[in-house]
Amino acid sequence: MGKPLALVALACTTAGCLWDKKSADRPARLHMGFNTRRVVMEPPKRDYTGGVLARTTDPGETETAGEAKTGVTGSAQFTMAYRRGFYMGGEIEAGPLGRSGSFFGGAYGVAGAETASGRGSLSVELIAGRRWVRYELGADDVASLALEPRVRGQLWLGPQVSFGGVIGANAVPGEQGWMAGIYLGIYSDDKHGSR
Repeated sequence: MGKPLALVALACTTAGCLWDKKSADRPARLHMGFNTRRVVMEPPKRDYTGGVLARTTDPGETETAGEAKTGVTGSAQFTMAYRRGFYMGGEIEAGPLGRSGSFFGGAYGVAGAETASGRGSLSVELIAGRRWVRYELGADDVASLALEPRVRGQLWLGPQVSFGGVIGANAVPGEQGWMAGIYLGIYSDDKHGSR
């Protein structure tokens, strides 16, 4: 059983080396995958009715340190390539966090720059948008600004398919957190992207 898998892997690697396909030749791209995301959450405070408040409004009450939670989210990013390796688009992300009933969601705009070869590509990108965190079951969503620089690398598995990884860190002042993920990339047909 190991021998057929090794032959398939060798065939894919050899074919990937022979295809000189760059992402600039295929402007539309869809990256779908999973992220491990660490979010530092402020512990929720309860009001007199038993509901959850995201932050205290009493100036005399001291704030406690944030609580870090890690979760696995799913993400989908759609971008279009432009001249000189630049690309822009959008991304959505959602998934549960470590605490029971907690949930993370985000909607972002994406801008990046990429350098590509016949084997793969490496890019830097910046996402900006909104994030929502639900601290526990029955609580309201708490929205915040999202600003995250990332590095993305991928290898070609075929003329229109790639496999890659991405890492990033929260750049919003006063907030912390990071993400790391893997994804499968699907690119538009070569003839649609030719210039």
